[in-house]
Amino acid sequence: MIPLWLKWLHIAGLVLSLGSGLTFLVIMRPAAATIEDRKERLKITAKLIQYFHPLYLLGICTLFMSGAWGLTQLKIGLGNNYFQTVSGILYWKFGLTTVIFLIASMQCFGQGLKLTRMVNGIIPGDLDRQEYYVKKISRATFMNVILLAVTLYFGLKMSGVLH
Repeated sequence: MIPLWLKWLHIAGLVLSLGSGLTFLVIMRPAAATIEDRKERLKITAKLIQYFHPLYLLGICTLFMSGAWGLTQLKIGLGNNYFQTVSGILYWKFGLTTVIFLIASMQCFGQGLKLTRMVNGIIPGDLDRQEYYVKKISRATFMNVILLAVTLYFGLKMSGVLH
């Protein structure tokens, strides 16, 4: 029903989004926190975010698009039984996906850009304000990692892996 390459693409999107989120929270952020000079720590954190956010967004978008393509294939395969089979779980996945996109958009296009511009002196922002944005980005990443894990749970239930 769903092509194997599409399933692997979906898994790759999941690994990239969850993996980059966890890497930021568990490795990048704690490693940057060991730098004693506050200004240098924020500069390095902003530089890390410039690499982290595109990978994070690529993973989330790949996950979403491959899921949408797979859902279309599933809809074709199930025919009239589609809504009876997956509608309840699908509502949860759609709702969580919407929240994930909203948080990731705020984090990457709002907070991340603002932080990197402050660190580079493009817009005003003292070190306290910059640290405030780093904390907000970390909280948003943490929330999205949790939401991605919950969405994964519903996806596994929908696919029949979990009963």
